[in-house]
This record gives sequence, C-alpha cells and structure tokens, in this order.
Amino acid sequence: MSDRVGQAVASPRAVIGAEGLVAIFNDAGVLDPLDVASAQAVARLHGETDPRVILAAALTVRGTRFGHVCVDLDSLAEAVAVEGRDPGIIDALPWPDTAEWKSALAESVMVGDGTGGHPLVFEEGRLYLQRYHRYERRVADLLLERLGAPHTIVPAPVRARLDDLLASAGPTRQHTAALQALSGKVAVIAGGPGTGKTYTVGALLAALAAAGSDGFPLVALCAPTGKAAARLGEAIEEAAEREGGEAASLLAQVRPSTIHRLLGWSWRRGAFERNATNRLPHDLVIVDEMSMVSLPLAAKLLEAVRDDATVVLVGDPFQLESIEAGTVLADIVGPIDDADRSRSDLASRVVVLDRGHRFTEDSSIADFADAIRRGDADRALDLLIGDDDRLRWAPDPSSPAFKEMWAEVVGERTRLVQSALEGNATAALQHLTSIAVLAARREGSDGVSHWSREVETALDERFPGLRWRGEWYAGRPVMITRNDYNLDLYNGDIGVAVDTDDGLRAVFERGDARTFPLSHLTEHQTVHAMTIHKSQGSQFDQVVVVLPDSESRLLTRELLYTAVTRARSRVWLVGSEDVIRQAVSRSVQRASGLSRLLWGPPARTSPSQTPNSSA
Repeated sequence: MSDRVGQAVASPRAVIGAEGLVAIFNDAGVLDPLDVASAQAVARLHGETDPRVILAAALTVRGTRFGHVCVDLDSLAEAVAVEGRDPGIIDALPWPDTAEWKSALAESVMVGDGTGGHPLVFEEGRLYLQRYHRYERRVADLLLERLGAPHTIVPAPVRARLDDLLASAGPTRQHTAALQALSGKVAVIAGGPGTGKTYTVGALLAALAAAGSDGFPLVALCAPTGKAAARLGEAIEEAAEREGGEAASLLAQVRPSTIHRLLGWSWRRGAFERNATNRLPHDLVIVDEMSMVSLPLAAKLLEAVRDDATVVLVGDPFQLESIEAGTVLADIVGPIDDADRSRSDLASRVVVLDRGHRFTEDSSIADFADAIRRGDADRALDLLIGDDDRLRWAPDPSSPAFKEMWAEVVGERTRLVQSALEGNATAALQHLTSIAVLAARREGSDGVSHWSREVETALDERFPGLRWRGEWYAGRPVMITRNDYNLDLYNGDIGVAVDTDDGLRAVFERGDARTFPLSHLTEHQTVHAMTIHKSQGSQFDQVVVVLPDSESRLLTRELLYTAVTRARSRVWLVGSEDVIRQAVSRSVQRASGLSRLLWGPPARTSPSQTPNSSA
C-alpha cells in the first residue's frame, strides 16, 4: 500500500486537500491512468474543479471498462473490487458522502440530463457517460416501439409444421417461443444451456420453409462471435437435413454470420455500413448468444433493423454478460417471477425455456447449475459431495480428486501435442475441446498464468525441446483476442498449432479445419487455461473450474454458473467450501438503467443480490 493511500485511510481530510481524491484512488488501484486522464481532461475543458465531480467522472469511465453502463452512487463504494487488493483498503478510502456527492454532481457544469452536450448525465442516482446514456435510451425506445406493432397471423402450413416439430406431444415453451417470434415484431427466447434455444430457432425456420419459397422471408442469422455463428449454422444444417426437398434448399440460403459482418464494419469509415439510415434488407433478424452483446452493439444492431421486420433475441440471461458494457439480455428478460412480469407489456414477448436437453434428466451438472442459479449453496454442496462422477470436487491440491484432475488435464494436453506433432489437425481440434481449465482471475496461484505455466512445464517434461523454437510449438492452444474480418477469425475463437507439410500452422474449426500461417494471425494468447469470462460461448467435454483460495468480491453465482455450464460431460471444481458458498450466495449486478426503462421501477430487491464489480 502506498504512503498516500495509507495516509488517506488514517486521516482522509488531511490528505485530500494536499493530493486530491483522484490521486488517492489511483494509488489504491481503483482507477488506472486512463480513467484519471480522461476525467481530468474533460474537467479542464469545462472548468470543473470540484474533486468529487472529477472522481465521479473517473469512476464512471472505469465502470465502462468493467461492464457497467453507469455508476450507482448509492452502492458504488460497496461494489468496487480490485484484484489482489484487500477489500478493507478499498472500503476505507475517502469516499465522498453520498448526499453531498449527488448535490455536487447536480450542480456541476459537466453534468446534464442527456438533452444537451454535457459529457455526463446524472439520472435517479446513476451517473452515465453521455454516449452510454444515449445508447441505453435508444435500445429501450426501439424495443418498446416494436411492442406496439400489430400481431400477424401465422399461416396454416407454417403453424402445422411448427406443431409437428415442437408440440407433437403437447404444448411446450419452445412452441410458444416460436409462435411469439412468428406473430410479432420482437421476441425473446431465453434459457440456460441445453434448454433447446438453438433447436427452437431451427424449428422456427423449418416451419417457415414448409410454406415454400413464396412465403419464406429474407433471414439474417447472427451472433456476437464466429464460434457462436458456426454453431447456429450447424443447427440450420441439421434442420435442412431433417426437412429435405424444397425446404432444405430454402434453409441452405440462410447463412449465419457475426453481427459485425452482418452490419458491414468498415475500417475505412470506422463505422458500420448498415445503420439507421441504411437499414438491413432482412425480414427476420435472429440474434443468438444475446447475453454477450454489449449495449453499444445492441443499439447499433436494433437501429439497423427495418421497422416492419421481426427481431428475435436468443440467449442465456443467467450467465455472465458481455465483456464490454451492458446487461442487455438480462435487462430485457427482466423479473423472472410472474407477479413482477405484469409490470411490462414486454413480458408477453419473453419466453424462458426451462427443460434441459444437453444433459440427461438425472445429470448432476444440470442440477448443480440450477442450484447455483437459484443461490442455493446447501444444495450445491450436497451435489458436490455426492457420488456422481460427472461432478467432482477438489477442495485443495492435496485431495485425491485434485491429483486425478491434474492427471486428466496433463493427459489430454499430451494427446493434443502428440496429434499436432503428427499433423493430425482433426484429432488436435478434438483434444483441444476435450478439457478446459477455467479460472476466476488472471494472476496468483489460482490464476490463469500460473495454471498455464504448470501445464507447459509438464509438457516440457514429456516432450523435451518442444518449446525451444520460441512461443510457437506443435500443440500450442491459442485464443484470438481481436477480431480479424479478413481472416474470419474473431475474439474468443480457439485454435491450435499443428505441424503440416508446409510447416507449423494455426488450425481453427470452421465446419472443417482451416489452417493459417502463424504470421497472419491477429492478436492472440496461449490458452492452456483461460478466465471464465473468456470461456463464454464455448463448450468443452470437461471443465476444471478454479476458484480463488480465499473469499473475493470477484466471486459471484453468475461467474460460477457460466463456468459450470461450459461442460458437456464433467465438471471438476477446485475450491474450498467457504469460497463455494460465497460464490453461490452473491449475485453480480452491473449498474444499468435499461431494465427500469423497460419494466418500470423494481417491485422489490432480493437481499441475496448484492451489487458487485469485477476488476
């Protein structure tokens, strides 16, 4: 801890006048230099000198880096977390009195109500950067406008085929969701892993194809990542194979893409080609993995859809949100219980699927994920100590389960390297997704960096000289960290280096194996382990979930739920009972006002939902 922070904790008023609030929060690790520089530059431009206003501006800039659309002054001091920093130090910082802070912001020349050119907007205790306030209002307005559109009658052939596919044994939520999508201008299909979201999309399009080419709309099928788009493509291919005939030909015309590609990102203009003045031509726009879509991207996408077209948003509102700012899908889905749903007309357009299909009915993984989602720590721990081999708990490195898990990790990575050395790209890709180590944080003995080093050390012992050529070696798993539209590789895509006749090449799965010269790859990183945030949208046969070795504000049920639901067949959970209980009991709530705009003021606040911020 720096001297300045220590003095501020011991005697806040004596230090603030000499050094300034922003410097103290910067030294504590709450702010970084970019937050500080941005706030100070805007303050100088507007002649603002109140340190409380400048601190609030810096914290608002910081908030967008951690996914917040705004900052809520009433809960901000309790919400901030800094990786590797004692929460007590953060709590003891000289946070301004909330009432005085709000008054200072209300009187500031930097702050407005969103109608002028002020850089900050202060609304109902929430402070926004002006552009994020504009995005939030735009998304709400566009969705609410669609609710007023008249419903359309589903043609008889379409309804009949939909009944066959989704309601042959009686009414289902999948059937209801598909009907909503076909009869209105906006629909939301929400649900956890394996609840049939993607199958429902495929059935919806197959039913439309059953009416023939005259009634088949122009469809845009998109997702935030290339990986998610590829999975959508597989669902459409399955539907086409099942339908056959003319329907198969029509479905083959539906080509999934990333949202960025659909909207036509232009490097020259630094903007999307499709926008509010140059709309998409499609009649039906389906967006999968909506939980990963940021607020700015959601606003740009909805603006580009024609008013008379239909938008269908699909995703899991219970998992972690977009890495960028926003909680769009969770805000749209809104309150889950029926009593609260009566607050908004949007409720009739949202269907939450609840029956799992990825897991068997008696799967401990599905039960564990459900217990996490409900915040039931006792049930979660009961499942962990059960005898189902699909759910294994390693309380500490000395436990037998930990040793079995480590042997499994090293064994699969060994087979990955062996396949890559042999030039077998297909087998290497299979081993790449057979197991994944997912950590809650990047650094520390329980972080991504440590686990990656441990795996590579184990591989060095088995393959002497493997890494002598530098960072690239056969079997090196890599994740793309910046979109490359020319190569059709996107942030989050995972590939592996394989020895080929042309030398070492990076291989990614795109229906089949696609190879790239190493020098052509955009920014990337080694992923023998990855953060849980980075795993969003991925699936693996087995996942090893590594939790911090002590309690942390970074731990939330959404984080744990996201990690556990990446697994198809087995979960290894590494962490103590106390840490697991903490993770299940705490719910993250990113600061956002979108839900309030769509649903109105909350009827009540659950005591188990504690505002939280990742750092």
